[in-house]
Amino acid sequence: MAEPPLDPRALAEELRVLRRAGLLRLRDHELPALTGAADAAGLPIDDLLDRVVAGLDGNLAQATAYTFGLAAGTRDWPAQERRKQAAKLYGVSPDAFRKSQEELILKNLAHEIIKLVDGYGYTGTGLPLGTTRRIPVGGTAVTLHRRPVETLRGVEVIVSSENTYLEMSKTYKSSLSATLRNAAAVRNEAGDVVDDVLPRQLRAWMRAHGREGGTVIAGTVVPTSPGELAGNGVRRVYHAATVVPRPGADRYDVQPVAVVRAVRNVFGLAAHEGMRSICFPLFGAGRGGLEAGTAFDYLWSALAPYLGEPFDIHVITRSDQGTRAALTGLQSAH
Repeated sequence: MAEPPLDPRALAEELRVLRRAGLLRLRDHELPALTGAADAAGLPIDDLLDRVVAGLDGNLAQATAYTFGLAAGTRDWPAQERRKQAAKLYGVSPDAFRKSQEELILKNLAHEIIKLVDGYGYTGTGLPLGTTRRIPVGGTAVTLHRRPVETLRGVEVIVSSENTYLEMSKTYKSSLSATLRNAAAVRNEAGDVVDDVLPRQLRAWMRAHGREGGTVIAGTVVPTSPGELAGNGVRRVYHAATVVPRPGADRYDVQPVAVVRAVRNVFGLAAHEGMRSICFPLFGAGRGGLEAGTAFDYLWSALAPYLGEPFDIHVITRSDQGTRAALTGLQSAH
């Protein structure tokens, strides 16, 4: 069943909510239209907005960036301060800006999001969000999950893609790393984090191996406990350092050799620890900058040699683009 087309009015309304709340409170709100658009593009919501704003110019680009806290140093500004700064660009009062330019910015951003997503070929995948498909490949089968990773159950090992500093994504992000961090954290009755399990254990590993404040070789894999994900049947989280930050830029590089090395290390570690079922992401899709098809090709070239081994292989993706690439690749491999 194909996904419904994106609705610009629904997007504009959710953008209005996000403008008031701010990106730091992104996870506190249900934003199905924005989430669908971001999933279709294979990007977190904040990265989707960044990419759209990068395609704008002049006052419109600057005002949009201020409105949503995308301008450098403004992410934690209150909504009224962001509005005030955007209004200055047009030489109007914040109230006048709210009634005129801000409405145009919201509507324009909604349409620009749809244009961007359409450029990714948003046509539906035949695998709705929240579903799983077992696909025969080379005498065995690979299980493809299209779902949020925190809903994955019955898989012993979840592999997370990390940067070579082994620093997990911030909790307000919507990346795989951020989602695993949130899902594994121990919280008190008020919902506050009392043990940020995965980053704590990664920092301990870095200290123990003399790498604190430094980097590891791309392809390094570090195991941690699953924290609260144990309730889903997860026994381990393997953190694969596959993305290399570019100096002076908010972008990353992913090389095929790093993915091959990471996959080899994952299987070696799983064999050593007696783990059988392993779920892999599309390394490098999203913040890594790889197109979904390229990310799947990198992963599949690394996974294929292990198809005959005694492992139950799973692949997880949430986006329309990533699901389509994985389905096409697995079906052609069959």
